[in-house]
Amino acid sequence: MSILFEKSFSSCSLFAVLLAGSACAIGGCASTSSNTSTTQRVGADQEWNVTHADWAEIGYEWQWTGFPPLQPNALIDHATAYHDVLVFQGSGSTLSVLESSTGKVRWSRQVDRPSTVFQESVRLGDTLYTASDTELWELNIRNGNTLDRDSLGTLVNTSPLIVDNLAIFGTLSGELFAWQMENDFKLWSYKFDGPIHVPAISVNDDFIAAMSEKGDVRTLESMNAHSGMSVQIAGGTDATLLTDGVGLYIASKDQSLYAFDVEDGFRFWRKRSSSPITVQHTLHEGIIYATTEDTGLTAIDSATGDTLWSNKSIGGWALTVLDANELIVWSGYELLAIDIERGDVITRMPLSNIAGIRTNSVNDGDIYIITLEGSVAKFSLK
Repeated sequence: MSILFEKSFSSCSLFAVLLAGSACAIGGCASTSSNTSTTQRVGADQEWNVTHADWAEIGYEWQWTGFPPLQPNALIDHATAYHDVLVFQGSGSTLSVLESSTGKVRWSRQVDRPSTVFQESVRLGDTLYTASDTELWELNIRNGNTLDRDSLGTLVNTSPLIVDNLAIFGTLSGELFAWQMENDFKLWSYKFDGPIHVPAISVNDDFIAAMSEKGDVRTLESMNAHSGMSVQIAGGTDATLLTDGVGLYIASKDQSLYAFDVEDGFRFWRKRSSSPITVQHTLHEGIIYATTEDTGLTAIDSATGDTLWSNKSIGGWALTVLDANELIVWSGYELLAIDIERGDVITRMPLSNIAGIRTNSVNDGDIYIITLEGSVAKFSLK
């Protein structure tokens, strides 16, 4: 089974969580409170265990294990962690929200026909926006009630970016468009050179940024699609675009990591690699943490492009920073605590039989383990 690295801290979300095997459709939370045993069973008849001593070594402790309800034989397609809830989308059109404090199911519902495929949901306040390829639902995150449902009239290929009263989508035809949710119409449309596979992001109060699979990178005014900067690179990306309002940071399949000025497209720097860069990069306090084939996990000054440190022996997605001095990294098969100043490995913990990991914060974040069987286990700082 292929493990996909998670996405950016801003959304605390990931590439789709791929689960092998049926998930348990159990409402509520199943757990025990003993922390004295060596291991903790995640759930009845499940193979993944919590080894408490290993988690303690890395600075975390187990809190609970929950079970997002799914349709029979369904898999979890998307999972997103927020400070108060976890949102799970399963094949079969099931959308479930769990309380982050207890793992209890707040609500669960089948949104549409079981065959309908959904993009990853996004949240703004108490509204959850979830889109199929042709429709957009607005749901109350507190109880799952439908607030609105719109037919988009276009096949969409990304999650929506919500800006004020606009939902902005990308399509396989290369169209980026803004759906005006209050009055249910397409406000504007902009044509990119190639399919759009990753969601647009907000750059500031006025502009958004988007990118096509052919390397067409642009900023647009969110309210009218007036063009800002425009650059062309040689390939697309599998990673969420990152920005700090000054630079736009792209991990590209054209074997490069880029930083562009969001105002005029000036290239601040470029880091080349011998292979496409497919692991999600992370931006934290002026430093880009990225993994390339040649350097392994690398810390890069976002303003200058200078390499602060690199560790060729490790790689992965930087999850969260602990106590401002340790970087927690998920490699795809183990969890690592890294010295944030030097890049040295402090401790490492193997993780097997899991489908994915989520966090809810860039700083001292909780960690959520999603198992192959469809359960989720929460770990918090000791």
